[in-house]
Amino acid sequence: MATTIHQIFYDQAQLPRLDRAFVPYDNRANPAPEWREYHVFSRAYRGGLCPAGDVTGFVSWKFGIKTGVAGEEFLGFIADRPGCDVYFLNPPRLERRRYRNIWYQGERHHPGILGLTQRILAEVGVKIDLEALCQPQSQILFCNYWAGTRSFWDTYMAFCEPIRECIEHRLSAADQALIHSRADRVIDATYVPFIMERLFSTLLSLRSDLRVAAWVDPSPQASWWRVFRGRRVA
Repeated sequence: MATTIHQIFYDQAQLPRLDRAFVPYDNRANPAPEWREYHVFSRAYRGGLCPAGDVTGFVSWKFGIKTGVAGEEFLGFIADRPGCDVYFLNPPRLERRRYRNIWYQGERHHPGILGLTQRILAEVGVKIDLEALCQPQSQILFCNYWAGTRSFWDTYMAFCEPIRECIEHRLSAADQALIHSRADRVIDATYVPFIMERLFSTLLSLRSDLRVAAWVDPSPQASWWRVFRGRRVA
């Protein structure tokens, strides 16, 4: 089983920061900036970059900056755990233990995202109560730092594409105005990418049959250097 991690860059100045263990993915044209990484996922999946028999991922150019983990370490983590459907890595010092689930965390930073997403999921027929959802640390991912088999990619895209279609064509006028408004005090982005990046964790909650390897630190007070040195738990 081969593993290929593509690293997305959208500016020439980011090239020196890319990890040599990853394959550069040129997104300088950036045709759908509002959708951030999800547009890359969709285009790459349709373009055949997630082949059967391999593990494939697409991470941002900030992967090393945010995680303190070298690409070879992440590839080694995957190689040491054969047979899983998907592998993921959270940046250290994030709020993994403060909230019931990833949507409550989202509501803290992007007010209105929980109710908006609940309405979208209901519209596409996904039966889940986001307010009642309780997620363990091993299901929560805050960034798109994951790699999966072709089977996982098939499952992920089948879950996400109806949601994308709903966002583009089936929202009420009020929800259209909300979803395309600025969602964060610091990051200049709408609600779209913050919804899409949380669908990964939501899918893990809905599909208990998926075999998942999560690189997380089990201590609630995980420090930067312990994560940087590779404390890993599957």
